[in-house]
Amino acid sequence: MGMVFRDCRMTTRWRAVLARLVVVAGAVGLMACGSGSRADGGADGGGDVAVAGSSCQDIRVCLVVGQALDVCVARGTTAAQATFNGLLTCLRAQPMPGCTGTDPGCTCPEECYADGLCLDETAACLDMSAATVDGVCDQYCGG
Repeated sequence: MGMVFRDCRMTTRWRAVLARLVVVAGAVGLMACGSGSRADGGADGGGDVAVAGSSCQDIRVCLVVGQALDVCVARGTTAAQATFNGLLTCLRAQPMPGCTGTDPGCTCPEECYADGLCLDETAACLDMSAATVDGVCDQYCGG
């Protein structure tokens, strides 16, 4: 009987170790902006969010995860850059003092909230990216 209990404890211990590994692997995947299924609405189905040929939505995600503006924009397609620049122009024109157009405290209200000043530009960005969800608003701005 003692052996059955011991085997059960080992199984429980291994399950705990496996659960920790899954959590760590998930965290590493999120930090790396990994490939696979994406919740950010990108149309390419995987890969880094700031790779050459990125969509307008990919540029937005690249910025919100902390990359530099010039790096994110440079990796977009010509059409993505033009669409994103329209959004950026709108974000920089909004009335909050000290806003650069890239800090989430300023961009979230304008891009994501019902009374935002840049909703049309955000919609254009999502449309040209063929995004079915807005990962920036849903994941980083509180929906």
